[in-house]
Amino acid sequence: MEDAFRDRPGEPPSLDRRGTDSEGSLFGGIGALCSAAVRLTGADGAAVGLLSHSSQARELVYATDATAQHLDELQFVIGEGPCIDAYRSGERQLWADLTTGPAIAQWPVFTVEVNSLDVRALFAFPVSSGRVTVGVLELYRGTTGHLGPVEEESGLACAAAIGHMLSADLDRLATADGADVALPIEGIDTVGEEFSRAVIFNAVGMVAVQLAVSADEGLARLRAYCYANGRPIGTVAADIVARRLSLRDQRDTGEGQGR
Repeated sequence: MEDAFRDRPGEPPSLDRRGTDSEGSLFGGIGALCSAAVRLTGADGAAVGLLSHSSQARELVYATDATAQHLDELQFVIGEGPCIDAYRSGERQLWADLTTGPAIAQWPVFTVEVNSLDVRALFAFPVSSGRVTVGVLELYRGTTGHLGPVEEESGLACAAAIGHMLSADLDRLATADGADVALPIEGIDTVGEEFSRAVIFNAVGMVAVQLAVSADEGLARLRAYCYANGRPIGTVAADIVARRLSLRDQRDTGEGQGR
């Protein structure tokens, strides 16, 4: 598994700025807020992920660096970690040392795998659109240590600003589509090719058909295959969509169904 997940400055924008770039794409302002969060909290990197209560879907909106991106993918694949707990509970998850007993007991698989990324602390702040939690601001450090009071408040402020941007974008999208968009990850082309997991969700649909299971079960099977074989989920998904790989052969053998 050691290779499975390997491959600043500026003031935060004002809260009334819409999350679009100069070309009007969705969530274009999130990157500036992530950079601001890194600077204001003393973190080494940041990412913003969108999630859905109605399925296992998760979309990476932005990551400041490869480690932040791999951290998000790691939690996406294994289905556990501080960011997932922050989303489900709606409460911040502040873990100053991921090598301690409490962290290991909470996330036994995640804490083993995260060591390969040289990440020692992780701070996850729920991101809300209105009164609904839609995602998480993820901040990591390569060294152990707590956030100071000012740093923690800065993380909360950046998460709130990101939520405001998401709300503005979703309102704009809903107006354009003439529909009420409650969950941004459900069927919306949210991000550019650099971070988008569209190919993963396409692969999930194909796996569901191959194995005659639900979409959620298809995603679980895809995750298990990637983890068991030590391969990045994006690479496996691309192989499935290109028909270089089929999980149909795993249906009877049980291979790739996890450890």
